[in-house]
Amino acid sequence: MARLSPQTLVTLWNVERLGSFSAAARESGCSQPAVSQQIGRCEKELGIRLVRRTSHGVELTPAGLILARHGQLIENRLMQAGKDIEEYRRNGSTHIRLVAPPSVCSSFVARVLVHVSHSSDIRVSLMQMEPPEAVEALEQGLADCAITFRYNSLPDDDRLSDLRTECFGIDPLMLLVAKSSSIAKIYERTREPVSLCDARDESWIAGCETCQANLVSLAKAAGFSPDITHSTDDYWATQNLVEVGMGVSIVSRLATTANLRDDLVACPISDANAFRQVCFVTRNGDDRPAIERVRGEIGKASRRYLEPVRETVGVGTGTDINTSTNTDADMTV
Repeated sequence: MARLSPQTLVTLWNVERLGSFSAAARESGCSQPAVSQQIGRCEKELGIRLVRRTSHGVELTPAGLILARHGQLIENRLMQAGKDIEEYRRNGSTHIRLVAPPSVCSSFVARVLVHVSHSSDIRVSLMQMEPPEAVEALEQGLADCAITFRYNSLPDDDRLSDLRTECFGIDPLMLLVAKSSSIAKIYERTREPVSLCDARDESWIAGCETCQANLVSLAKAAGFSPDITHSTDDYWATQNLVEVGMGVSIVSRLATTANLRDDLVACPISDANAFRQVCFVTRNGDDRPAIERVRGEIGKASRRYLEPVRETVGVGTGTDINTSTNTDADMTV
């Protein structure tokens, strides 16, 4: 197998991003012939065409796009290395940028960060971010660590090969309904988990794109296709919509711990996949003591809010998730 040059992969990424050999040459500080020779040499070694000329300049072939994607990751890591050194010059290694979804921020993370700041010299910057954006922020070096979660009904996310994942615990999913509804009355009488089939004729309020995919997957397993009439990732807006009779929704139990209105009921769902795994995610090889301290404090606090992790949890693709080792698992919400 031919040995690929990291510089050539970055060059291909620059050609894709900038649209020409000359622009890629200016970006890398070399000549246009040098860029052409670099790519030509790679094509010869691989025996496959990577770039083709068009009336508008040049464009990458499918094979070229595959390599350019790796070039983008290399470029991101190089940029991150520079940022890490600059950050170290300013603050040592104690400034940690954490991203987390709103339900986690509102339930326990903020209090953990106050404790960390009072008991150490670690400074944590917190930004709310849903899992797909959190993974991207980690890839691009815009965050040092993330709290995220994955739905068991959805397949694995193959973007996470360069990330380290630890599952903190299980957060059950709940069916959010009005207290006056027949579903709520049956649940409050029996205290038994409800079936999504009971709400098959309701209008549905979905969250982000991935939340909607999870809803559709769970509904399909229950034998129906949900009528999704509203989509919002704002938990308060979701409560408002359910409260005024615009539909029902699936929410996490963690989200309901912050505030659940008196005229709403969050019912447990009788589906083996009605849960999400809450995880701590970092880049592989980033073993700074400050990150380990943040991870440990958040993990300890999460035990009050999450159910214990099962030793192995079957994910949508059928793989098993180890509770404390690296996994390439779906991080979406």
